[in-house]
Amino acid sequence: MNTNVIDFDASKRAGDHTVRGTAADGQVRAIAISSRATVQKAHEIHATSPLVTAALGRLMMAGQMMGALFKSPDELITLTVAGDGPVGGLTVTANNKGQVKGFANNPHAWLPLNAVGHLDVGGGLGHGMLTVVRDQPGIEPYSSQVELVSGEIGDDLSYYFAMSDQVPTSLGVGVLVNRDTSVRQAGGFIVQLMPGATDEVASALEANVKRVSSITTMLEEGLAPADMLERVLSGLDFEELEVMPASFHCGCNEDRAERAVRALGRAELSDMIDKGEPAETVCNFCGKRYLFGPDRLRAMLAD
Repeated sequence: MNTNVIDFDASKRAGDHTVRGTAADGQVRAIAISSRATVQKAHEIHATSPLVTAALGRLMMAGQMMGALFKSPDELITLTVAGDGPVGGLTVTANNKGQVKGFANNPHAWLPLNAVGHLDVGGGLGHGMLTVVRDQPGIEPYSSQVELVSGEIGDDLSYYFAMSDQVPTSLGVGVLVNRDTSVRQAGGFIVQLMPGATDEVASALEANVKRVSSITTMLEEGLAPADMLERVLSGLDFEELEVMPASFHCGCNEDRAERAVRALGRAELSDMIDKGEPAETVCNFCGKRYLFGPDRLRAMLAD
């Protein structure tokens, strides 16, 4: 392993974090995440059912890992799933600092366990579309869309990489929920074959991925993100490059809320002032409420 990366502050590995690295002399790019507290935070904010906790948690972790692969510190990725299942849809936004936010259209959706006794995330999302938007300041946002192949998130994003980015990718994400609906485990990994990878490396990686147990099983065994990558990239000389914290972070503020209120227009604001009614906005991502009373609305009109 590269000696330049083994002296990272151990505190970075204590909580939610991602580990990024390469293998097979750069022929494979990989990243893994442990994100229990992040998914738990989303569960607490939105009071999600176990089904939605698993679905939203998977998409959030995928967003965190995909964002962490970006080079630009200001680049954002937004993942949107729109399906005909009871969950309705999911929206997640992440940056390359490991920060993510997300919400579900129907946070309380529920279905019976599937045939193998697991939360039926695929059934909860149903048939629909996955949209990926990459947004970098100064550049027109890049958007691409693929059909959901299973609704299980990992399969769908692996398909997205193959069809849109044309990069052979294996993406796995998993969330384990306790009986009291709290999050027990949450994590995932992405491994990608880079252009020019040999057939031997591709075959070895494919065999490794087939052999590994489920994400939540590895987490229950006590494996951290670096350990998961060591297992997935066994025999391919995994080299760790970076460790980065991961967290739920919204970033909404009063100024943004005020812009949303101003967008209602002068007629609507004047009507609310005449009736003595306040204007209220609620952030979809974190649930924070912003209240603007009649005096504040008058000040907006005066501007």
